[in-house]
Amino acid sequence: MDARFSRSSIPRRKDPHEWNTWDNYRTIHDVRLEDHPFVDWSKEQALGFDEEDEETIVLRGSLFCLNDVVVRVRKFLETQHTPKGLLRVKGFSYRYVAWVEGRHPILRYHNTHQGDDLFHHRVFNWRTGEQVLYETLHRFQFPTLSEVLDEVEAAYLAYA
Repeated sequence: MDARFSRSSIPRRKDPHEWNTWDNYRTIHDVRLEDHPFVDWSKEQALGFDEEDEETIVLRGSLFCLNDVVVRVRKFLETQHTPKGLLRVKGFSYRYVAWVEGRHPILRYHNTHQGDDLFHHRVFNWRTGEQVLYETLHRFQFPTLSEVLDEVEAAYLAYA
């Protein structure tokens, strides 16, 4: 097990995936993504938000990063309107998968097992395909998208 990528030791903290206003959520998302040094902005990005239905917004698509790394994202956000009419969102379903084009995966994060409240985290040696870490996490330990990008970059470099 490659413990340097483990998140299971993160102590209980304020859940970064709790309710947030849509405007604030989008601002944080856009700024962190635009500023992330591992995203390859010379390539056209294919990641966007869609309204799934009246109660759900989905972030889906791919981020193209340096060194031919691709991060596929599928994130479902529950919506609600406050009494003052503000739209709020809260993440409830996540899947992040990263790999090197033409090579093995780098990492996977998800909570998509039916009836499973656990968040699954796997890290791979992208050169060999060997899984070097598997752990289950609590919601408060689950990373934000910018933290996923940080880890993808670190895991890529660890086996480069």
